[in-house]
This record gives sequence, C-alpha cells and structure tokens, in this order.
Amino acid sequence: MCGIIAISGTVGSAYEVFFGLMNLQHRGQDGAGILTVDGKDPPGFHLQKGSGLIDNVFSERSFKTLKGRAALGHSRYATVGRNDPNLLQPFLDSESGIGLGHNGNIVNFYQLREKWLNTEDSRNRQINSDSQMILRLLADHLKDGEGKKTLSASEELVLNADTMFSAIGKLMDDLIGSYSVVGLTKNGDLFGFRDPHGIRPLAMGKKKTEEGETVYALASESVALRFLGFNEIEELGTGEGVFISHDGKVERKVIKEESTSPCMFEWVYFARVESEFAGQSVYKARFRLGLLLAEQLKAQGIEADVVVPVPETSRASAIAISEAMGIPFRELLIKNRYVNRTFILDDQQTRQEAIRRKLFPIIDEFEGQRCLIVDDSIVRGNTAQQLVRLVRQSGAKEITLVSTCPPISHPCYYGIDFPSASELVAYNRTDEQIAKELGADKVVFQSIEGLKEALGQKNLCTGCLTGEYPTSVADGGAFEEQRLLDRRDKVKEPSC
Repeated sequence: MCGIIAISGTVGSAYEVFFGLMNLQHRGQDGAGILTVDGKDPPGFHLQKGSGLIDNVFSERSFKTLKGRAALGHSRYATVGRNDPNLLQPFLDSESGIGLGHNGNIVNFYQLREKWLNTEDSRNRQINSDSQMILRLLADHLKDGEGKKTLSASEELVLNADTMFSAIGKLMDDLIGSYSVVGLTKNGDLFGFRDPHGIRPLAMGKKKTEEGETVYALASESVALRFLGFNEIEELGTGEGVFISHDGKVERKVIKEESTSPCMFEWVYFARVESEFAGQSVYKARFRLGLLLAEQLKAQGIEADVVVPVPETSRASAIAISEAMGIPFRELLIKNRYVNRTFILDDQQTRQEAIRRKLFPIIDEFEGQRCLIVDDSIVRGNTAQQLVRLVRQSGAKEITLVSTCPPISHPCYYGIDFPSASELVAYNRTDEQIAKELGADKVVFQSIEGLKEALGQKNLCTGCLTGEYPTSVADGGAFEEQRLLDRRDKVKEPSC
C-alpha cells in the first residue's frame, strides 16, 4: 500500500504535492519522492527521492530545484522490496518522456519480468519492482503505437489522450493485480488510471486559485485533496483513465472494466478517517461496524464494565459499541505519537519492538474491570497478543477482544503485507482457539455480511477473508515465496 498524488496547473505544484503527501503519510513510511516537469524549451524533469518520513526527505532547498507547473509524489510502503533508495518512486523513463507512481501490487510481476529478461532491452535496463515494470510496459506500448521499438535522439513520442489511453489498454491486458497509477509527461500533462476491478482507490479534484488558475489533482484519498482546498472531488471509476493536458483539457475514458471489487481494508484500517471511498465516509463506515458488533455482543450475552479502543483506527467503532450497549467508553491505551504504524513495518520483530514502544496502559483504570478491547482487525496477532498481556498485567478481570474486521485467514496479493496464510492467527483456527492463542477470555469478529452492510458495498474484495479473489492469483506463489525469503534473509526486493 502506498500514497500517490499528482497536481497540474500551478507554479506551486511541488509544494502542494509535498503537503498532500503529508496527508498520505499513513499509507507508507519507507520513503518518498517528488517528480516535477517545467515548461522550458526543451522541457525538463526534476526528481528527488529519499528514505524515511516525508518531512525528513524534503527541505526548503528541495523546492528550489523541484520546479514546474506539474508534479507527482509517492510515499512508499513495501510489501515486497528492500529499503533501497533505488526502489523508491516516482520512476522516470527519460527516453519516452513519462514518469509515474503506483499504488498496488502486480500478482504476475515475476512472470512478466521473466519474459522481459529474454528481450534485448533487458541488457541495458534493470527492473526490480512491479512499478518499474508498469513504466517499462507503458513506454513500450506507447512506442509500439508508433511502430517503433526504440527512439533516436531526435525522435519524440506523440503523447496525448488517444495515444495514452491506447497504451494503457494494452498495459491492462498485460497486468494481473491491483494498481492505481498517476503520471506526468514531459509536456506537463497529467494522467492516471485504476485497475479494471477498482481494487485500489484514486480520486480526482479541481479548484480555482485566487490568481484564477484552474488546478487539477489526482490522489489516493480525498483527505489529501480537501486539505489542499480542492472542492470538486470525485473518484475515478473502475478501469477508468484520465488525461489532463498541460493547457487544462480533461479527457476521461473507461478503458477496461470488470467486476468492481474495492479493497475492504481501505475502510477498515488503511484510510484516514476523514476520507471517502465509493461515496462512503470512512468515519461513518467504522461507526456502523461498531453498531453491528454491538448487536453481536448483545446476542452472545457479553457484558463489560468498559469499552477501550486500540488507537487510532478503532476509535469510531468503539464509541459506537459504547453508545449502543450503554457501557462507558475510556481511552486507556495511550499511543506514543512518535512511533510509526506498526502493521506496515517491515518484519515481525520490528513490529513487536514498535508495539512495546507504541502503547501504554493507564494501569489503575484497568484494575478489576471487565474490558471490551476494540481493534480494527487481528492479522498476525502480534499486536493483539501484546495488548492482552499489557491489559492483564494492569489488573483487568476479564478481556474480550473485539475485531471490527472478520477473521483474516487468507493471503493478500494486492498490496497489503500478509502474503502467507501461515502468518495469520486466524488461519485454520476457530474463534476459541484464536482467543487462547492471544490470551484473551473471548474474541468476537465482525461478520462478512455485517462488513458489507457497514461499508454500504455489495461488491468488495474480500479475498483475505474468503479465499475468493477478483483476479487470478495463480502466479501469487512466486510473490509469497519471495516475501518469505525476504523475511528469512532480512533482505528486501521488489514492489510498491
């Protein structure tokens, strides 16, 4: 999972992308990059990337070189991929005159790379990530559209909506997986597209500046656009592409559309609570998840003295449970705000160390209490296990662990970091066995029906819950194997 944003139509595009990325920091902590293009003759790209949090990567000096009226930015969350600055995005292909950033995961990346390694082009270039593969294939399809394999120094590609949509269509035929992509051309044009199932989100915004400029933007989440003052915001459709020329002409096309299957984990965990997806407020969805869980808890006859959220994403659900059941809501697990999101850290040991630094209990408030501990999800169980231990040590009488998400028992192949079923605490375990494994008295999960009702979506990607995926995952074994090798060797390789 990554954060992407692109802006066109203002001399302050790099600044706006920077502040937009700050509002997408929760989507990736491994590193960030900004690419700009200016209007000089000849036009030029400017690129800066670095490891770490966004405000540590860029300084005031950065914006003296990141010039131009169009810019795109990326914050990286590696599902498969070592923390190598060379793998940070955006990526740029100077020959074809395009650069891009990608959020998602290409299931058949290794097969595509194997095929590419047998070409002459592989002698001169390296491809170590699925995002680089997307750029390479897109550039090749743009060249193919003009009947060319390579370009001479004096040749340039025709880059417009027609040529771009045609190339994206061919690209979509190549790719299996999830992808939202934003890109720039050397002319200062902005383009973007979503995969045919709409697994990953992409919003488009428009605004007028005080100087009368019309500015357009694309971003992973609406919260980044609203922060920047964009007031006309809509989501790109499933399989839709958009091309915004440097002079402000907007062209859109549904390029390839299949069954719509947005990732349920965007609402449950990943997104900022202020965002909206598919017309549904993330906050309201999480609140409804809590209301539906309260019905389950009542039906099971579960009683408690206090409802405690695991900060931050479960707060709305915990408030809903508290109100529906008439049980006091208390913030008794205090988050150290200087520790990164533990779920998206690199490996199990790093996550466990971060959890110990991240949460601190208010000990005397737990003494003798029957507690409902509400978390957004239970994935590997490392967070939940340590939380239960903390609360036990603080004197809690009884602990019921409540998950706003149904049991995650299958791998994700679309960009969230649980590619192996063997890592998942719910894999081949009953609720009672999970509770025992975590040290809780009881564990209660949201139902899949309740999830769909709360999110207001009949069609969702629930592959990690059911094992039924919107695309083929026949090539997912190579992805899973590589990720396990990465962890074993503590060496990281490809992907967004």
